[in-house]
This record gives sequence, C-alpha cells and structure tokens, in this order.
Amino acid sequence: MIDIRPFTPADTDGALAANEASLPAVNSLTPDELRALAAQSRHTLVAVGPDGVVGLMVCLDETADYDSRNFAWLKQNLGRFSYVDRIALSPAARGSGTGERLYRALLALLAADPDRAALPLACEVNTRPANPGSLRFHQRLGFAEIGANDHGDKAVVYLARAVVPAEQQGVSA
Repeated sequence: MIDIRPFTPADTDGALAANEASLPAVNSLTPDELRALAAQSRHTLVAVGPDGVVGLMVCLDETADYDSRNFAWLKQNLGRFSYVDRIALSPAARGSGTGERLYRALLALLAADPDRAALPLACEVNTRPANPGSLRFHQRLGFAEIGANDHGDKAVVYLARAVVPAEQQGVSA
C-alpha cells in the first residue's frame, strides 16, 4: 500500500534517495536544497510505502525564486502556471502506478485551488539524455508539447496540460 501525502522534513533522507536514484532525469539535490525547494513549493508530495518514502514530487508556481533555465523558459512563455520541477521514484516503485498516483494527487490539490485550477500544469522531459519512458508517461497523462530547448549539455521538451479540462471549468460538482 502506497500513501501519498505532503512532504515533511522527516522525509528528507527517503526523498533524497528516490531523487538520486532518478538521475539524470532529475538534478541531484543536497538535503538543504531539498528543504529549501520544498519550503517555496506550492506542493511537495511524497509516496510512502511500508519501508518508507519511495517517491517525491515537487510543484512550484511562477512566483518561486528558482534558478533554473527551464523554469525561466516557462515563466517567459506561460506567465502564470504550476510546474512539476521533479518527479522521482525509487527503482522498486517504478512501473507500479506510483508516479500516476502522485500526479493524480497533485492535480486534485490544484483543481481544488481556485487560483490554480484554470492554469496549465507544466513540466519538462529530457530529450538529451533521452528519457522516452517519461515522455510516454506524461503523454498518457494528457501532457502535450509546448516547446523545446537545447541547452548544449542537455536538451528538453516542455509539456503542459490543463489541471481541469476546459469542458469542466466553471462546472461545480
């Protein structure tokens, strides 16, 4: 059984282990960097199994003070948005539906927030080094390409999706 819940400082070691197991799809973090990122995030979620943290997801918004060339591209091109900076899973959690559960939990939180529900949810996926599994995963969740960038050392494709489908916006349940 996997539980999805907000990150707490006690989750740092397990979240870092999942993050480091996901290199080079995500950047490495120190404990202080993870705590600082979580402190300014809109949502930082962890997936927790019987043996501890097996997944991490960090979602920022356009107001974050975040030095990232991908985040800068999104700020320039989208204005207001929510941004999945990273989703990282331990090897044992891959292919188990945990990544999709993290996304579903995040989408539910964003949909319940009137300030975020109508904004796009964006992310980027490496195309160099290639990460075709992540690209397929995100496309399956409804993400579509909105741009690309070649940074020399890395290349990425930017993806976005609606938090709430357009046909459901403004409709109360």
